[in-house]
Amino acid sequence: MSQLYEAVVIGAGPAGSAAATILARHSRSVLLIEKDRLPRAKVCGQFLSSSALASLDRLGIRAAIEALRPESIAHGRIHVLGCRPVAFDLPEPSFGLSRYALDDLMARRAEAAGADIRFETRVVSIERGPQGFVIHQSGSTGDTAVGARAVIGAWGRWDGLDRSLTRRFLLRRDRFLGWSRDYSGDTSFLTGLVQLYAFPGGYCGLSRIEGGVAHLAGVISEKTRAQCGGSWENVVAHARASNPDLDTDLVRLYPGSFGFLGTGPVFFTRKPPVEDGILMTGDAAGFLDPFSGEGQSMAMASGILAAETIERGLAGELKWARVPRSYATAWNARFGRRFAWSRVLRQAMLSPLVGSVTARLAGERVIRAALQALAPRQA
Repeated sequence: MSQLYEAVVIGAGPAGSAAATILARHSRSVLLIEKDRLPRAKVCGQFLSSSALASLDRLGIRAAIEALRPESIAHGRIHVLGCRPVAFDLPEPSFGLSRYALDDLMARRAEAAGADIRFETRVVSIERGPQGFVIHQSGSTGDTAVGARAVIGAWGRWDGLDRSLTRRFLLRRDRFLGWSRDYSGDTSFLTGLVQLYAFPGGYCGLSRIEGGVAHLAGVISEKTRAQCGGSWENVVAHARASNPDLDTDLVRLYPGSFGFLGTGPVFFTRKPPVEDGILMTGDAAGFLDPFSGEGQSMAMASGILAAETIERGLAGELKWARVPRSYATAWNARFGRRFAWSRVLRQAMLSPLVGSVTARLAGERVIRAALQALAPRQA
């Protein structure tokens, strides 16, 4: 092994960079490994809910985020099929901010805090070793291995590393795919607003990010996308033909300079927060439905929770053997219930009949209850 760290974090998204920042600020030796080169565009709703503010403050980056001038989003509207749009207010204003800007800022802050970062490096395997873990990686400098007492998995909803764990059951679940694209033009009708649109086989959201750019992101079942002919242009055409409100809004805009981004597979499921001793954070611990708007908030909060649990173990406040169980217990208490609510609301978004009936009978009351249930509990 070339080096021994107290912790290795795999993935420099919001969860991984948050974890690396916290550990580095405790003067722990930490390595943050990212397979891409930042900044980079990423399929995402680009929505940072107000529940993330506590994490931003904990990380000391709230002022830096606000300096990027994200869109302030205070209202929402859901367009299900067969009934009028349901309008609602968010508990507090949220941010519309691209992952291109957010991920780069957070990774640089982790580095400034003292974390080592290796970009364009892929972890190919993780082994248990006499001192904890041995992480085998492949990058521009060749194949190397490092040791770590603790490993945090922050590689997102799906990675080749999942195949080496006990998650093969995911392949038997319904598969969805995600896409996103930016739009230009007169986006003033989206000022302070996030719009959600249901269509047969999927749903999508439209809101503004920094610079007044309109951002469209959605998910669609693998089966429905195949029926559409496979291209993202056809997917959006299908969504627009099925939901007149989406068509009315997109007709005002024109595609931005970048084309479609697509990703898959997407599994709407909760996963074990700890596997083989690895503390899972963000989407690696479970992919929350994008319409909840809580994915990035949960990622940051879980990254901070994992780092703080490991720090307690390293500092001797918690027996090292109890670190994984302590994290799993805390993760389940703070985030577990959100997946049950997410599953219920997913049916309303993906089923035209269920969605229209729910909107007509309950409307804003259901949305308010869902927003409260999906918000993370404080530690």
